[in-house]
Amino acid sequence: MFKIIVAGCGGIVNAWFRNALARDDVEIVALVDPVEANAENHKLRHQLDGCPIFPTIGEALEKVDANLVFNTTPPANHEEVIVSSLRKGLDVFSEKPLADTIGAARNIVKASDESGRVCSVMQNRRYLNGIRTYRAEIERDAVGKPYHMSVDMLLGAYFTGFRNEMDHPLLVDMSIHTFDEARYLLGEAKAVSAYCQEHNPPHSRYRGAAGADCIFEMDNGMILTFKGSWASRSENTSSHGRWRLACAGGAATWDGYDGVVLNEAQPVPENIGYLEEEGLRREVALQKEGREGHDGCLDDMFSALAGRRPMQTDCHNNIHSLAMMLACVESAETGKKVKL
Repeated sequence: MFKIIVAGCGGIVNAWFRNALARDDVEIVALVDPVEANAENHKLRHQLDGCPIFPTIGEALEKVDANLVFNTTPPANHEEVIVSSLRKGLDVFSEKPLADTIGAARNIVKASDESGRVCSVMQNRRYLNGIRTYRAEIERDAVGKPYHMSVDMLLGAYFTGFRNEMDHPLLVDMSIHTFDEARYLLGEAKAVSAYCQEHNPPHSRYRGAAGADCIFEMDNGMILTFKGSWASRSENTSSHGRWRLACAGGAATWDGYDGVVLNEAQPVPENIGYLEEEGLRREVALQKEGREGHDGCLDDMFSALAGRRPMQTDCHNNIHSLAMMLACVESAETGKKVKL
């Protein structure tokens, strides 16, 4: 039985409750939030009669019998919540990002190693039929050896609240999704360098930069480029991005929805100096495997923990996605290429 402390009672936790409370091996044993009304709202909404509420994770860890923590607190609180839970012998499922600094993330990884407990991170965009299908085609070198990947993530994101006042809203709040997707598609490759140039369009609603262009060198020799915007006015993409993988034998694309296409290059005629070639396009049938999104990720988290098998979004792996985002922030602030 998973006896769960839920730390952080904002809006995002509803998806976590929905998944957990549909299981017959879960019991919610405590709610944690510094604002008691937030916890009370969820207690009522999810019919958690008798479930105690605590203002801090420390009090909950001392007073209830639990073996798992859901961490859906703001990123600045992740290190405290996760490390204290791991050291008490509890496993942790955490919202992204793993932490707000690379030092905090390393402390979490260290606590996981020392305690022997698991910390896995919610990266729900790995759990989509489109990206699973795309990755399978990449893994089998469907159009030859890959050498360059590009992704555009262009949205008109009309948020209100804290995001509008952030220094790097696109990079800090959004880009880790795309960077983690890229690592997933490239066989968990790690970045070895990053360069980022930010910009803020004149019509932007954000104080900080709503746009960014990033270039990464990956440890498998690949080049990855990212073009992102939260202030795009037209020709927008899916929130999962629009992807193109350049390969020796053509290209493979994913539209961020359900469209995976292989474009096989055709023989180049002799004595041709310049060729505008479309190639032979073939749509790939979607592979449907398990549930998608938050449910797919949580299902895998629970399955991995029950079977004591490695989870693909374990903190030891996810820290490398976080490092890409933080390196881009550093590069944008310094104007320099950053080594990871």
